Amino acid sequence: MTTQLARIDFEKETGLGPDDRTGKLRPEEQKLMEELQGNILKSHGRDHSRHLFIRFDKATEGRRWLKAMSDRVTSAKAQWDQSAQRHEIFDAARKQPDPDAYLSIEMAANASPPFVGLMLSAKGYETLGYAIPSADLSFKAGTRDDKIRGKLKDPKVSDWDEAFHEALHALVVVADDSPAVVSGKADEIRETVERGLGRCGKVVHQEIGKVLRLRPDGPVREHFGFADGVSEPLFLTKDIKAAQERDGTTRWNPAAPLKLVLAKDPVVPKDAEPYADGATGYGSYVVYRKLEQDVPHFNEQRLSLARELAKADGRKEPHEADLELAGAYMVGRFRNGMPVAEPATAHGVDGPIPNDFDYLHDKTGAKCPFQAHTRKTNPRGDLKWHNGVDPKMERLRRIVRRAISYEELTPTSRNVGLLFLCAQSNIAEQFEFMQESWCNNVDFLVGKKEGEHKTGQDPVVGQGHAKTKPSWPKKYGVAGATFQAGIEESVSLRGAEYFFVPSIPFLRNADADKAGG
Repeated sequence: MTTQLARIDFEKETGLGPDDRTGKLRPEEQKLMEELQGNILKSHGRDHSRHLFIRFDKATEGRRWLKAMSDRVTSAKAQWDQSAQRHEIFDAARKQPDPDAYLSIEMAANASPPFVGLMLSAKGYETLGYAIPSADLSFKAGTRDDKIRGKLKDPKVSDWDEAFHEALHALVVVADDSPAVVSGKADEIRETVERGLGRCGKVVHQEIGKVLRLRPDGPVREHFGFADGVSEPLFLTKDIKAAQERDGTTRWNPAAPLKLVLAKDPVVPKDAEPYADGATGYGSYVVYRKLEQDVPHFNEQRLSLARELAKADGRKEPHEADLELAGAYMVGRFRNGMPVAEPATAHGVDGPIPNDFDYLHDKTGAKCPFQAHTRKTNPRGDLKWHNGVDPKMERLRRIVRRAISYEELTPTSRNVGLLFLCAQSNIAEQFEFMQESWCNNVDFLVGKKEGEHKTGQDPVVGQGHAKTKPSWPKKYGVAGATFQAGIEESVSLRGAEYFFVPSIPFLRNADADKAGG
């Protein structure tokens, strides 16, 4: 008999679970989190990862492998429990005469297992014998589809890394704070694919990720040197409460409804309909993009903008402050994460990075240019002020970033970049819309009216319109005093794939005799 549980509201922005880290989940919340994979509602938070890309060659054996993986993947509930345990240890450490020594001993004795997540591409579902009757249309078309590449201004597939030239069927993410643990777990999973369960396929490629930080144990950064992942949508009540206490949420509310990121399984095995015990069957669509960052070129572009700032101030050469401001104009935040549109604070980098801000007091872009990366990708109410768009609609365009940096060293080169992953409930309405209509659109947010200079593309991830010369403030905060300068692209797409993170009940039922549809 199916257990009747209270219904979870996917529309509200007040969060899932208790607001106290020691509180308990309601039965319906616990069930959802037990059946949902981790790293969706909250980042796994580990510093090292391996991404194993798989191609299947045997459908029946591949479905059996999926079932076996249902006991290996990390659920959102397991992630919740691990987080609670870590907080208990940290709370206890504060009461000890030697907190650091206590932490070292207790964290080693109570180490969480490595994180494991699994996702499938549309081609992966198809290869395993699953028909996809209804799903995100972009997911079904895939990243190699000419229309999608054209919409996003992506380069030809032949220009991507060879490993991404053909469709990849599955991705397993392994993560931990120890690179040795990650390596061992990744090898173990590779063994299950290539030698166990009837040899269902092959790990055809892997990417290695490593978190970079501004300082030891400090905020995460990316290779251009800027704080990264500062403003992510929050889905857990305890995280929303922490944000309110830490920074405030009067101008910008980071909370998000579950419908922003969760979607029903696109496939339910026929022999398992409905899922046993009233399983929920939720997951998320994931965009994977390998983005190579040309750091020297980015720094050259930043310096060229700094020279224009110096010239506007009557100086021949820029100084370091010009360079810092130029970078903040491009990104929307200074390298330490401080928003360029907000006043400085006394605590500097020692306090939390501010996130409770909007652009209400910078409607002309005199502090934070309209083309700045963070303003393009998260307008924070700009659409209402400039175009009359309902803020609720703007907020539903948000994506949930789960990226990690990479570095590839060869005897003759050093390639660095970002292994970009983002989760959402609809790829076309979230990631693709953001990339096409905001990041690449030279008329977003202003520029369509006669006499206005075009906004230009996003200086960080924008594609296709690098020759446009948008306006930049000559003097910080002085409206109307601008100069025009183009910024060449410093980020290149090296490969991409669309995935779905299936529910754990789907994995448990994946070996059903009839694949489903």
